[in-house]
Amino acid sequence: MISISTTHLANMRAHAEADYPHECCGGLLGTFDGENKVVTKTVPLQNHWEDIPGEDKTRRFRVTSEDYKMLEDKAKNDGLMLLGFYHSHPDHPPIPSETDVTFAWPFFSYPILSIKKGVFDNIRSYELIGAKLIEEALHH
Repeated sequence: MISISTTHLANMRAHAEADYPHECCGGLLGTFDGENKVVTKTVPLQNHWEDIPGEDKTRRFRVTSEDYKMLEDKAKNDGLMLLGFYHSHPDHPPIPSETDVTFAWPFFSYPILSIKKGVFDNIRSYELIGAKLIEEALHH
């Protein structure tokens, strides 16, 4: 299970709505409470995807190695852990794409925010189990 406070969810929603019609992305920092991930900080990132025909920022996002290092350093400095990454699906449901599955890593949580016509619609979170992104309980 992953727990995201109303405040952090509002920050993620605002980021996703502001970046619409492009996908947004960001990091999730926090702690563990038993076996539950508890998000205590969201870190919006720039979508570094470089558009190519048929694959643009409305359908893809990219987190750079520099972004990843910055998140790990920030987590370490704040006594937290990198728990995962969120991103948005503009005008699509919050269900992982094949690309989401391909680039997912074990342990991390992957909340996906559905944004319809610029407005938040729904959020669901997933964790890579074996070769599949399996929905995990999301408490907010």
